[in-house]
Amino acid sequence: MDVLAPNFIEDLYRVAFLQLEDRGLALSCVAEVLAEAESNAAQWRTQKHRFLWAARLLSQRLAKKPQASSGSLEELTEGVQNIISALKSARPEVRAGLALYSTGSVKSSEVLQLYRLRSRDWRVALVRFRDQMASCGLPEDVMHEALRSLSLSPEDSERLEHSVSAAAPRRRVWDKVLAVAAVLLGVCLIVGWFAWERWRESPVVRMRAHMAAFLELNQNSGIAGLENFEGPAGETQDWLFLHGMEGVVMPEIFREVKVVAARTLKWNGASVAQFPTLNPPGLLLVTESESLGLPEEGAETGRSTFADWSAVWASAGPYKVLWMVQMEEGALDQELRRLSGPSQVR
Repeated sequence: MDVLAPNFIEDLYRVAFLQLEDRGLALSCVAEVLAEAESNAAQWRTQKHRFLWAARLLSQRLAKKPQASSGSLEELTEGVQNIISALKSARPEVRAGLALYSTGSVKSSEVLQLYRLRSRDWRVALVRFRDQMASCGLPEDVMHEALRSLSLSPEDSERLEHSVSAAAPRRRVWDKVLAVAAVLLGVCLIVGWFAWERWRESPVVRMRAHMAAFLELNQNSGIAGLENFEGPAGETQDWLFLHGMEGVVMPEIFREVKVVAARTLKWNGASVAQFPTLNPPGLLLVTESESLGLPEEGAETGRSTFADWSAVWASAGPYKVLWMVQMEEGALDQELRRLSGPSQVR
């Protein structure tokens, strides 16, 4: 049985006996804990870490066990009886920590962290325990030595070994099942994450965010900079050229859209030409493709929606033209068919 070094197993037994005062119950609890430690051995880098984990698990098992009668103390050495009496007078929440500390295998700071005790409560309990031991003629080094009289017999060690051997294989099977389930869950999460990222970076989703930004920009700008410009969007090429957007050829799908004004705004480090429309109410926008940050694949034309707004966009050389209208997507389709004919809708 190599799950724990023999001296650590002895200490676990001492901790259990000090609190239960019953040899059989103590051995039973230690056997349960060792079986758990065997199945989880790979989680810990050192024997000491595994021992501390097992000690905490043991305290949880001991809390569920009944206390033995006081008559069991008679066959123990006087030093062990004094330790047990001191533990009984301590507050319940610190008894497990004091029992473990009395073995001499752990430091006070380790007990404090292991059992998640309040620092002040632990210091008070430890000082009182040391004073009680000193009054019985058991300073710390003598107390540790006295406690070594509680040891496992060869028969007890063999019994523990058989208990661990019988219990561990069953737990290993479940460990494998859980490990496979964890791997499959991890694969699903990774695939889901890639799918989410691909969807989030898609042209439709990105353009939806841009629609929200353009509407906010329009609201914040009010009527500042608006110029009179009435006519179809197909006649905006000269106006765009005069405002620094050279070579914009309006896509056929937007050529008959009636605009009623024009202006340029700054957005995302680039100029945006904005043409309000009245029938239907909306905004026709022209901006550099690079400022939109759309992926190259599948971004030449497309549709998107935001709140009660629908939009369609198309490429115009190095520019993108976006028409946003405050209507449902189906109504936008009908309007585009009316303006451009069915062959130009998509």
